[in-house]
Amino acid sequence: MRVVIFGATGRTGRHLVAQGAARGWTIFAAGRDPARLNEMGGIAGVAGADLTDAKSVASAVESCAPEAIVSTIGGAGPEAQLIDETGNNAITDAALACGVRRVLQVSSLACGDSRAYASERIIAAIGPVLDAKTRAEDHLRSSALDWTIVRPGGLTEGEPTGQGALYDDPRVHGRIARADLATLLLDALATPASIGRVLSAVDRTTLPAEPAGIVAFELVAAS
Repeated sequence: MRVVIFGATGRTGRHLVAQGAARGWTIFAAGRDPARLNEMGGIAGVAGADLTDAKSVASAVESCAPEAIVSTIGGAGPEAQLIDETGNNAITDAALACGVRRVLQVSSLACGDSRAYASERIIAAIGPVLDAKTRAEDHLRSSALDWTIVRPGGLTEGEPTGQGALYDDPRVHGRIARADLATLLLDALATPASIGRVLSAVDRTTLPAEPAGIVAFELVAAS
């Protein structure tokens, strides 16, 4: 598969690039610093993109001619809301403009309908960021694209456990290693049944309890 990854130099993006390349996929890295992107191994090419500039994002997508787009972008500090909403919306619009049907957007638990199951502490800490991510989800969901949204729980830097799972249910909560999340994202991208779904991603071992009547979303074998 030919895939462009926005946020490739991030802590989750780096796992995506490495794992995608290991599968034999053609991986392009997109971001605002081409020099930094070029330092990455396993990529077929890079594309500079200013996520606050819709034309720049569209140009990056067009130059890569991908079959699919994965967005792992997220802001920090004052720019967080701008990147989470404006950047993701620009990626959605670029996919439409460039004829790329498949888009996978990484969001967060506590967005959208999962907010009702989030702790008050999380809402108080990053409520505005979650609101921005939710609006970006809504923009993608309203498009005619073949989209998938994945909402991970708390992200950790530890070794992969192999226990990561996706749930088609907003009630789950827990943590997940970034490496395990990357595996799930690539598997979801290759799973047609994930199209049009909003999936929660956590490590099974961190679930307080398996939600009654809910089983993990079935993914195809990695291709």
